[in-house]
Amino acid sequence: MNDGAAILQAIAERGQHFLALVWERLAGQFVSPWADLSLFTLGSALLVAALWVSRGRRRPVKVLVRALFPRRWLFGPSARADWGFMLLNKFVAGALVGWAIVSGTLIGQGVEHWLASLFGPATAPAAPHGWVAIVLATVALFLAHEAAYFTDHYLAHRVPLLWHFHRVHHLAETLSPLTNSRVHPVDSVVFFNIVSVFTGTMLGILAYALPGAQPLELAGTNAVIIVALYLFTHLQHSHIWLPVTGKWGRIIMSPAHHQLHHSDNPAHYDCNFGSNLALFDWLAGTLVVPEARRQKLTFGAGPYPVDPHSVHGALVQPFIEAAAPLLRRVRTGEAART
Repeated sequence: MNDGAAILQAIAERGQHFLALVWERLAGQFVSPWADLSLFTLGSALLVAALWVSRGRRRPVKVLVRALFPRRWLFGPSARADWGFMLLNKFVAGALVGWAIVSGTLIGQGVEHWLASLFGPATAPAAPHGWVAIVLATVALFLAHEAAYFTDHYLAHRVPLLWHFHRVHHLAETLSPLTNSRVHPVDSVVFFNIVSVFTGTMLGILAYALPGAQPLELAGTNAVIIVALYLFTHLQHSHIWLPVTGKWGRIIMSPAHHQLHHSDNPAHYDCNFGSNLALFDWLAGTLVVPEARRQKLTFGAGPYPVDPHSVHGALVQPFIEAAAPLLRRVRTGEAART
């Protein structure tokens, strides 16, 4: 084989390797039954939405399609920004940043050793085992994740520095399942580290209290979260008014709950911070249970100095606004010295 043919073969092999990696990434994001934006989970959300919209009445297919896929939902400026964020966060930012800096495993080991030093070695024979242990571990880690989500979300709204980055998510003027990916990378870093702290702590408690118990997971994700993903999580970022009211509305965070959270009506500011559970909002006094009848809502986060759907507005402007108070203090200090 001459040098030219060898070079061409090497290029072809590298090209095939690259395409294989791209397909693996695409399959992991869009084909895996457990991925958050897979065809399976999106299809399940679409089925639930169709059944809900057409409940008790027959609708022509064209009417149903228009009801499920409004034009602005697909092609408006806010929707285009959602597509951009989805590509950024799924294929670029996550790989570069790695999201979690704090190790949940190390935290779990530390908590387990700390508990052992306080109360002595774990008593394995007295601990539940079998399916009881699996269910307890699954529910405990699900609650830890929900508590972490609520804490992160609450802080993102109440701490000005964090709000500048979280606000990017609330600048969406239309909601679709892709809006869940409309998250500034800084917001994601904070979130995943808080989740690591909460779930790592719970792992340590479980390792001490239920030695050997493993939670039920699907592709590394808690099974309860997967069930919620198939049933209603995607519809939380949508125009489908699917409320859970009454007593159950204090426990389950329905799509209508989260749509109230995105409302630009001041009456709905800083409410419904939970992910799948409304329980923590109920305990914290931040819960607003939606009405059964559809409420007319508009979404957004108020005036913005630049186009909120542009690269500058969505990625750069949060850094500028976060740095502004520090710059003002520096200038004030310089003025005082002079």
